[in-house]
Amino acid sequence: MSETIHLSSLLAARRQEILERWTQRIGREHPDKELSRGELWDHLPRYFDEMLAALGAEDGACGETPPSEGDTASTAHGTQRLRVGFDLGEVIREYEILTECILDEVDRVGGRLSTRHVRRVLRILNSGRVEAVSAYAERRDADVARSHAQHVAFVAHELRSPLMAAFLTAVALRKGAQPADEWAFGLLTRNLTTLRELIDQVLMADRLAAHVPLTREPLDLRALIDEVVSETQVGAKQRHIELLVAAPDTLPFSGDVRLLRSAIGNVLSNAVKFTQEGDTITLRAERHPNRVLIEIEDGCGGLPEGNAAELFEPFVQRGDNRSGFGLGLAIVKQAIEAHHGRVAVRNIPGKGCVFSLELPCEDD
Repeated sequence: MSETIHLSSLLAARRQEILERWTQRIGREHPDKELSRGELWDHLPRYFDEMLAALGAEDGACGETPPSEGDTASTAHGTQRLRVGFDLGEVIREYEILTECILDEVDRVGGRLSTRHVRRVLRILNSGRVEAVSAYAERRDADVARSHAQHVAFVAHELRSPLMAAFLTAVALRKGAQPADEWAFGLLTRNLTTLRELIDQVLMADRLAAHVPLTREPLDLRALIDEVVSETQVGAKQRHIELLVAAPDTLPFSGDVRLLRSAIGNVLSNAVKFTQEGDTITLRAERHPNRVLIEIEDGCGGLPEGNAAELFEPFVQRGDNRSGFGLGLAIVKQAIEAHHGRVAVRNIPGKGCVFSLELPCEDD
């Protein structure tokens, strides 16, 4: 009867030979990539050593392999394979090749493996493959998102220049226009404004989707609120809506100015859009222990039936007014959550609704 092989001892003794055979086979399968020996080996020796350590830890035990702390070799290996041009199928194939190399070594020395040993090795190899593929996919998706954001920013920049030229031309022509043409210039200005808002919202949504890090800086939220209210006054006055602000004279905070301006501005613009003519919008802001709370109460008449949380999803519009793009409140949610805060809305039937932006204070 053939002798049962102690697999961990065999793999430890034949480590160098298995690694050489593994990397040679990988190299033969990818002659087009022209990888150096260092690029081929990458984290493979470290992964093999981690596998040996896991096998050693399991000797005499039937439990799961304890999780590693920090990045494993297979995680680092997955991201490296993306950089040198492997596809996901080729990354998976590398772990299949290692399995074949291990079985070849068993055949070479003769003997038999216990089912328990085979299961242990296959479980460890599968875990490494999963980690490598996950790391590969995560880095690939991040690279795609970053490239997409750069492309969108470039297109937006190219659109802004002719848009600004169109604005200036419309203003110049309007000065010498006849009263009968006033409606046409009003229509032109509104549509150009709509295009500018769309570009700004797409840029902001793309930045948030790409998880661009926050640029935190000390600021006065009260001053920022006053700026946003001032910018919204024109639209409010056209609909005879009064904007009221109830907030301390100063409201220190540390956050990303662009994201906070966009979040407050989008909620306020949304309130002006849906509030009934001649009604009032109230913006309240106050400091609580460990957080700042901003509430915007409108006069929309109350929310329609349905799940109010859906309002914060992209491209969702409730009510009859479809003049927007359905991005504004989604941007609000992402911008506030990027500050580790939360958004909420509560209905006041027959009167309106209150949007709440809660921002934790990191320095407390």
